[in-house]
Amino acid sequence: MAMTNAISLSTALEGVPTPGSPEDSWSTTSAASAKASRPFRVIISGGGVGGLVISHALTRAGIDHVVLEKGIVAPDWGASISIWAHGARIFQQIGCWEALRAACLPLKMIYVRGQDGKAYSAEPYFEMMLKRNGFDWLTMERKDFLRIIYEQHPDKRKIKEGKRVVDVDDREDGVTVKLSDGSVEEGDILIGCDGVHSTVRELMWRNANTSIPNMITAREKTSQVTIYRALVGVSKPIPGMGGVRDMHWITHWGLSFLILTQPDKIFFFVNWKMPQKLCWPSKAKWNDDDAEAAAATVAHLPVSDSVVFGELWKNKIRGHLLGLQEGIFDHWSFGRLVLAGDSAHKVTPNLALGAMCCMESSVILVNKIVDMHTQLGAERRPSKAVIETLLKDYQAERMPRQKEASEASALLTRLHAYDGWHRWFLMRWVFPHAGGQTFIADLMADLCARAPKFNFLPVVYSKTATYKWQDDMDHHPVQLPKRSSWLLNVKMKNAMGLEFFACIFVILLLSLIFKSGTEKAISSTIRIYEAESELGLFNRGTGF
Repeated sequence: MAMTNAISLSTALEGVPTPGSPEDSWSTTSAASAKASRPFRVIISGGGVGGLVISHALTRAGIDHVVLEKGIVAPDWGASISIWAHGARIFQQIGCWEALRAACLPLKMIYVRGQDGKAYSAEPYFEMMLKRNGFDWLTMERKDFLRIIYEQHPDKRKIKEGKRVVDVDDREDGVTVKLSDGSVEEGDILIGCDGVHSTVRELMWRNANTSIPNMITAREKTSQVTIYRALVGVSKPIPGMGGVRDMHWITHWGLSFLILTQPDKIFFFVNWKMPQKLCWPSKAKWNDDDAEAAAATVAHLPVSDSVVFGELWKNKIRGHLLGLQEGIFDHWSFGRLVLAGDSAHKVTPNLALGAMCCMESSVILVNKIVDMHTQLGAERRPSKAVIETLLKDYQAERMPRQKEASEASALLTRLHAYDGWHRWFLMRWVFPHAGGQTFIADLMADLCARAPKFNFLPVVYSKTATYKWQDDMDHHPVQLPKRSSWLLNVKMKNAMGLEFFACIFVILLLSLIFKSGTEKAISSTIRIYEAESELGLFNRGTGF
């Protein structure tokens, strides 16, 4: 895939004329105009995870750019952000890892708890991941994370707060981005890192359907769905939650709790399945009263041996009720506009992969921009055709791994909420007795080891690991571990199929034990999956 993408961009670059030639087409204005004489420039809408990571990398690559954040960079919103090993490697490259590492304690344990709050599985999962990938697994408050990434930026002048994008003019010679305060920004690419309710995405859809009628279909626009809602927030620490480096999964019928602990804070997520799904342009909106009412319905439920959720809510620093969108759009770019992160793909929080997915997209996009800029030279700007080829290559390279992450996240959300008796059986009885955390550690270590890094920045590995990074196979001599089961050869992209066949196996086993109708039971399971497919759960939008 990477070779094909490199060839396609090189082919596109062959048509880019040298400056001053009669065929010079990367600007339709005269050589004396400001637009034609300015250097190559990237405009980034959104100062969240993706926008800040892209800005860090472009700064180090010497590429002119600006980040436009509609509000402030680190607002009091949300709960926590988790950093996997492949995210840690990226932060090490852009000089933020040590500051992040100093701001929290690495996680150690995962406790899987039933409806009574008692743990039926407790394993040092995150220490397993450290041995496999060589980086600690961190979790911290979202606003602290963004503040640190901002503070570590080498040129904060590139980041502008209070700058809301309202329109864009996409031309042959560049883009003009119009802001709500009446100002404009000129550039060559507009990157939409502006979240799940992306303005850049809607502008891209408008431009696409104006130029090519029906290019963005109604089906695509509604392919990102909200099936679950979540109560998310931050609490003061309270006795009874165990250690200060733990993750807790508390499983129930129709809902689940995800709780992460640090010395000074506890982060919580309570996920419910909604009565019916929502699709764009509908937005799930709830106020503080709605959040209080939702919390009251689960306040009595245990989240540990001695703590009920109401105690966390009573000691909350803040809490919000919000929708959990999930899905992947078909088109991530049109013209000079491109999407990265939640604006293109959104996952549920149970696997804590949201920020990592955003970073992976940012890395691949920046790598391609830097490669193009290097090939053209600092004095030349790419034509629109070259930009369009680059952006299509970015999506083609990124899509397969995003589908893996979307599948795995959606599956775990439904396992935690016992969404179907087959998932209850797998989560409650198969998972804890079949080396569940070790199995997941192997799968996720493999997923991390195949992640991208910035091609143009060095990385330092301070610890050895049993899984080598696929793109850097020579940094230490440790060999890949032997797989103890054929199941470990199944990648996360096959998680849904693995679950399905595991359920069929369980049905056959129970049918033999109880002499029930095997054919009827299998047909029932198949109907469950068909019904979920009809609901739009396992379709192009989610990657299933």
